[in-house]
Amino acid sequence: MVQRHSIVLWKKAEKKEKNFEEISRETYDVLNLLQEYPYELRPNYLTCDSQKDIKEFQWNQENFSSALKRGINKEDENVFEDLGYSISFFSSFDEKESSSIQIQTGNKNDKFYDTLIINLPLKLDLYEKDNAEMVRKLFKNLVLAYKPYWGCLANRAISRKYGRYLEGNMPTTVHWMNYWSEDTVNTIGIEKLKKIMYEYNTVLFQDNILVVKEIAFDVDKDEDMIFHEKLHKQLFS
Repeated sequence: MVQRHSIVLWKKAEKKEKNFEEISRETYDVLNLLQEYPYELRPNYLTCDSQKDIKEFQWNQENFSSALKRGINKEDENVFEDLGYSISFFSSFDEKESSSIQIQTGNKNDKFYDTLIINLPLKLDLYEKDNAEMVRKLFKNLVLAYKPYWGCLANRAISRKYGRYLEGNMPTTVHWMNYWSEDTVNTIGIEKLKKIMYEYNTVLFQDNILVVKEIAFDVDKDEDMIFHEKLHKQLFS
């Protein structure tokens, strides 16, 4: 089975007084972290409606800010400034080597949240330890910069099984990597986390990031799915 892995981060609404320049600069700084990683993880091309209009994006603050401003949330002629801005990139025209990078930022309505979603390249083998370690570091760096209230690095096949990611403060399941706010940790219970760390030497919990294996879950491996089911029951029952 082809397995798609995605970094998913959710962030609560911005302060009402934050202006576009601040939002743009902070968002640029988050995505600029990707420039430290291989080409296939970077925002190299701005997504366009027509492929013939796509050209390599010249990555700098000024160009990013201009592109982000065009992504203001609107419907027809109605502009919804309080709902922020959307922008998306991809890294390569080769679909198997390409990441897609989508970010919704600057939302100021408490009913909604901002999102950062990075669909990792299909060719990036997360069952190879060096690649897995690189992505683990990327996840941590993005969490530190983006400051989400929840996040995960998910296998899409597992995500589809559970549907929603969160129900209130409670995640619907555990993923290979997880970022949980203090509210989520308190809802699950720190004792449960201590117990699985004691029982399984692959489980690490530090800075509110829970990593359960050295490499990603493989849905084609029975032992991985048995382990996932055990963790799910221990954490959420």
